[in-house]
Parts: sequence; C-alpha cells; structure tokens
Amino acid sequence: MVWCMDVWGYARVSTSEQAEDEGALIKQMRRLRSAGATHIYYDVESRTSDKRKGLLQLIEDINASAPGKVSKLLFIRIDRLTSSSMTFYRLMDALKKKGIQPYALDEPFDLSSIGGELTIDVRLAASKYEVKMLAMRVKKERDTRKANKKPHWNAPLGYVVEGDKYKRDHRPCVCLIEGKEELTRSHLMRVVFNTFLAVSTVSQTARVLHDIFGIQANAVSKATDTRMNLLEEEEEITLENVNKPRGGALNLRYPHTGLKWSVSGLRSILVNPVYAGGTLYNTVVRSNGHRKPFDEWEVTWGTHEDEAIITREEHERIKAMIRENRNNRWATEQKYLNPFANLVKCAHCGAAYSRQCKKLVKRKGFVRHHYQCSFYRTGACHNGRMISSDELEKQVINHLVHQAERLAGLVEQEVDSSEESPEVKILRASLNTLEALPSNPAIEKAKEDIRMQIATAIATLDNASKQYLIAKERIVMAFSNERYWQGLEQQDKQALLKGCVKKIVVDGNLVSAIELLFMY
Repeated sequence: MVWCMDVWGYARVSTSEQAEDEGALIKQMRRLRSAGATHIYYDVESRTSDKRKGLLQLIEDINASAPGKVSKLLFIRIDRLTSSSMTFYRLMDALKKKGIQPYALDEPFDLSSIGGELTIDVRLAASKYEVKMLAMRVKKERDTRKANKKPHWNAPLGYVVEGDKYKRDHRPCVCLIEGKEELTRSHLMRVVFNTFLAVSTVSQTARVLHDIFGIQANAVSKATDTRMNLLEEEEEITLENVNKPRGGALNLRYPHTGLKWSVSGLRSILVNPVYAGGTLYNTVVRSNGHRKPFDEWEVTWGTHEDEAIITREEHERIKAMIRENRNNRWATEQKYLNPFANLVKCAHCGAAYSRQCKKLVKRKGFVRHHYQCSFYRTGACHNGRMISSDELEKQVINHLVHQAERLAGLVEQEVDSSEESPEVKILRASLNTLEALPSNPAIEKAKEDIRMQIATAIATLDNASKQYLIAKERIVMAFSNERYWQGLEQQDKQALLKGCVKKIVVDGNLVSAIELLFMY
C-alpha cells in the first residue's frame, strides 16, 4: 500500500499588486497548482503584516497535521512569505517538526548550513529595507505632486485624471426611467450635491438618493467570516472562489458595484474639495492612520476650477451645514463621555449603535442618552427602536454580574518566564550564527533586526499574559458588585469596558448578547 503525501502551497500578493492586476493572485496560485500543490493558502496583504489569515491558518494546520501527511510546502519566493525573521523562522520551525520540506520555485534556498541561514537572514533584512525605501519613495512622490499642484493618482467618482489634472468624467452612468434622463458620472455627482442642499442632512440625502435610483438599501446581517483563505484540490482556481476580505483590494467601488450610499461615505464625498476645484492633502493622522476632521485638511485651491462640479461658495455652505447639523445633535456633547463608544452593535445588521439624542433628567441629576442603529437613519435596517443609556448600562451590568461568577472560577494562566518560546530560541540561534561571522554592514543590519525581533517577541508574550490577568481581575471586581460599578467615573467605566468587552449586541431596546475579550 502506497501512501501519497500531500503538497501544500502558499501564495501572497500585496493590495497594490491586486489593485493593478486583478489576476495577480490567481496567476501565482496556478503556478503552485502546476508544481503539485493540492492545498493552497493565500493572502492579499503587505509582506510587512504578520496578521495574515492565510499564513496564520497555514502555520496552525501544519502544527496540527500528522507527521508524514505533508511532504512539501511550495511558495514562489521568500518575500512572498514575510519580511519578518521571527515569522519566517516560526514557520520553518513548524515545518521542521513535521518533516515538511520548504521549496521556493524562483529562488531555491538551503537552511541546513550556516551559509544558507546567513543568506536567508540577509535576504529578509534586505526585504525590510526595500519596504522602507519604497515607503520613502511614495512619500517623496506625494510631496512632489503637492508642490506642483498635481492631483492624486485616484480620482473620486465624477472625475478622471488626465494629463496630471482632474477632468470631469462624462461617461454614462445611469438612466432614470422617470423622465428618461441619462446621467453621466459627473452629472450624477451634481444630483448628489443638489439633493443635500435641498434636504440639509446627510442621512436624509442617502434616503432620497436610494429612492431616486431605485436602490434596495436593506442591510443584511454581518455574519462572521469563518471561511479560510484556502483552496483545496477539488476547487478550481478562479477569482470567484477566492475569499474576498472585507475592505480589501478585491472589493471594488462603482462602476463594479451599485450606487448604494452610506452616511459616512456620503459625508466624505460632500466635503471633498476636489468637487469645488481644489486638491486635498494630508488628510490622515500618521501615528494612528485615522482620518482627520475635514476642517484640518490641507487644500490647494485653483488646481482645476474649470472642471469644478460645484462652486467654492457651495462647498463652504455644505461644510457649514454639516457643522451645524453636528452642533445641533451634539451640542456640548464633550461633557458627556460615552463609555459604550464603538462597543454597541445591532443584532439585525451588525452596524454600530450611535447616540441620537439626549435629555437632562433633573430629578435624578444625570443626562440620559438614547442609542439607535446607525443604519436605520438611511433606511438600510428596520431596527429603529432606541435604548436609553441608563437601561443599556443596567442590562450590561446585569449580564456581566453573571459572567463574573463564571470567570471567578477560571484557572489563572501561568507564564514560565524561564522557558523561552520556540520563536525566540530560533531567533537566538540565528543571532549566534551571525555573531560568529566576520562583520560587514549587511550582517550588522541583520543582527540588529534579529535583536529587535527577540525583544518584541518577549514583550508580546509578557504583555498578553498580563493583559489577561488584569482584565479578569477587573471583571470580577467591577461586575460582581453593582455598587462598585455605579461609583466609578465615566472615564473609568469606559477604560474597564474597553479592556474587557469586545461587543455588546442589542436588539431594539434589549441587550441580547455580550462578547468578552478574554474567554478561555
């Protein structure tokens, strides 16, 4: 009896590669299939990211596999795996334990010798250096375009970039049955602005646009994506079979999708100065990647006034209207910290619950807020019933009191600081190999990189253990006694909930479920 061992493969493309060539990932996967791979794991992610669904699943499946089940792991090149030495050697260690041979189709390598390991370390260091240089080149290109008043590479809906200038997009977009009116993409955006100027609120504008274009805006439940980034032997390698990550490069905007508007997306369009003849820069906070308020954007005016869809005066009036709407709704809101921010989700569509109104309850001396599904305002969800802040708090605490009783019986995680993880051991072995070699700039750079990864690995292990114990202690202390909770300041309540709770699911005015961050 002959036992045929499996051959697995791993493919990865960056988000920019996939955006430029939709078939880039498919081509890579087909090469692996032709080379004999039956199971192919894949990702559309940067090589600098180690939080990749496909790669993490691959390592998990290797560790869970029986020795001798898999003979080889195929990939195109080392940089398709990772630019991190820690992640690379973590994968190599898992392969070694199961007797699986790693094989790169375009650049064979050897880990059995000191010279082979050195070559790998230098390649990984060079890969990381290349990433940093690429980021620097992109930044310099952006700075040059800004200095020369050139547009960005991508244009918003209603425009195209031609000859380093924004031009109106006159391609046909939609035809309205009523009145038999055909709209180009630039005309469509004029309709959007006219609608907002007529109805004055972003949410109502979204409703009217959906009615005009006959868009069914009903939300569907956001089911958790449990599908792995894996194609098995019997599955055909096509774009339709690839698991498309939410928000990733495989999700395409109009014209590949319908004209369905969200409140946040529509607000971003309405305040975009490109439509008024200006070009915007520096819209993101570099430290955290969050988008800045539109009043803090840098705008260069007069870059394409002859192609403007709205006037400068209309642009300023729209921004003033949005500011006024925000002031009406959130006047003096900064006084009242929201301890449930980003935690409350709709049981029907998965969208966030947001605070819609408030009232001072003089008899009890507190401000009562009311939460509602944010998709209800656009007509995308039928869950319109509100829940008050005091009722929400009461139900959440009641639920967590019972959770505290169960969590109190959990066994504490013990961390043996004297025993290092396999990743750290592998990194130390690589560092010792480099220390024994004659010094040169490339080797010194590789050694520095490995030392940083060792420190990061140790710190991550310690922090994960400490965070678990702190969160558990907080839950038991705060939620086993309602009086303790009621005596906390709002900022303490917020910090406590953020450290313990992942999600609060609400159906109408009832808390239906709570997911905790640390559930073992």
